[in-house]
Amino acid sequence: MTDHQNEPAIETTEDQLLDHEYDGIQEYDNPLPLWWKAIFWGSIFFAPLYIVFFHFGPGVLPNDRYDDVMTAFYDKQAQELLALGEITDTSLDGLKMSDSMMSTSKKIYSARCATCHGVFAEGGIGPNLCDDSWLHGNRLTEIYKTIVDGVPEKGMLAWKKQLPPGQLMAMAAYVGTLQGSNPPNPKPPQGKQLDPAGMVVVEENEPGDGEPTESSTLSTGKDETGQIPVMPETNKP
Repeated sequence: MTDHQNEPAIETTEDQLLDHEYDGIQEYDNPLPLWWKAIFWGSIFFAPLYIVFFHFGPGVLPNDRYDDVMTAFYDKQAQELLALGEITDTSLDGLKMSDSMMSTSKKIYSARCATCHGVFAEGGIGPNLCDDSWLHGNRLTEIYKTIVDGVPEKGMLAWKKQLPPGQLMAMAAYVGTLQGSNPPNPKPPQGKQLDPAGMVVVEENEPGDGEPTESSTLSTGKDETGQIPVMPETNKP
């Protein structure tokens, strides 16, 4: 016998064709690896636990965690600004560019402000925040002061003891983004109509009246003839 005859036979494995055929296409019986199946079934069992924990339980989603970090950062920054006394319309307006701050402010509004001002800020017990009429001023610093100090005589709380400085500033900026949003079923305007600069808008003529009013004369600086009046010269002593 030769050495080749004493060697054990080598088993050869060939792909096995399945019995069925579709449109002339046959399928090989190549099962998935066990590790792939384990990951697949593990993800199926893990998904419901993840949803319950993070969406209905105490878990914090990554986006919310990021918003919390950014809110803490702006709170610290706000405290530094307050220490310097440098809260301005410009600094508040800059917060509108922060998606995380506006997202946090929207949640705060829904939880604490919507009861009085409406879900879409259309007004309810409190005034409409989307039109151009304001009771206490429409500049961001005026809105900030209203939020901080409240309006006790009209039932609005002073939020300075309930929200940190950064959130107070962000809420003022958020209210600024609501102007002109045209919500459904808006409450009728209250207060004075103001332009974006905070100046009172005065109509030159009342509807249906061709005569100018005293307010129009004061606002335009012109008299009834349309000319700017010239003050008569007086004799100096």
